[in-house]
Amino acid sequence: MLCRKQLGWAAVAAVAILHLMAPASAQERMQLGTPLGAAAEFQSEVGDRVFFGEGSAALGARARTALAAQAAWLGRHSAVPVIIEGHADDSGAANHNLEVSQRRAEAVRRRLIETGVAPERIRIVAYGRERMIAECTESACAAQNRRAVTIVGAPSAASAPAGEAAGRALNDTAARRSPRRLY
Repeated sequence: MLCRKQLGWAAVAAVAILHLMAPASAQERMQLGTPLGAAAEFQSEVGDRVFFGEGSAALGARARTALAAQAAWLGRHSAVPVIIEGHADDSGAANHNLEVSQRRAEAVRRRLIETGVAPERIRIVAYGRERMIAECTESACAAQNRRAVTIVGAPSAASAPAGEAAGRALNDTAARRSPRRLY
């Protein structure tokens, strides 16, 4: 019994010490391991997705702010190709969802071009409701699926036809579905 209490206090002390330590900066973390790839750097620095209202492709204030940050990052990394994935929630017919996701991807592409990204770097693909990150019926939950995701560094995205780029995007981005940044 006494050992358990001592171990418990030791754990509390260890956690307290960890909280007192200054968090490592991004530069320090990169020196500790392998450097981040372009996609991981993009996702961690500026976020890779924007969200939309139900049935809408209108960019709200948060989406415009996120896209301005994305455009600035893409301006600093001018050789990185980009794919914009449009997604939709589960409401409505499949054709409607595909059309809405296409309009969302196009809205993001237009905004990135307006903010200085070269149009030839950007390809779009519409998934409709094929790649939902949340399968649910509540409105707040389904809102996670009404999004556009910016994928950077996809191999040959800038030179491949849209169909080929979409196929590669499916394979290259399967692990990047977490809704870490909500804009």
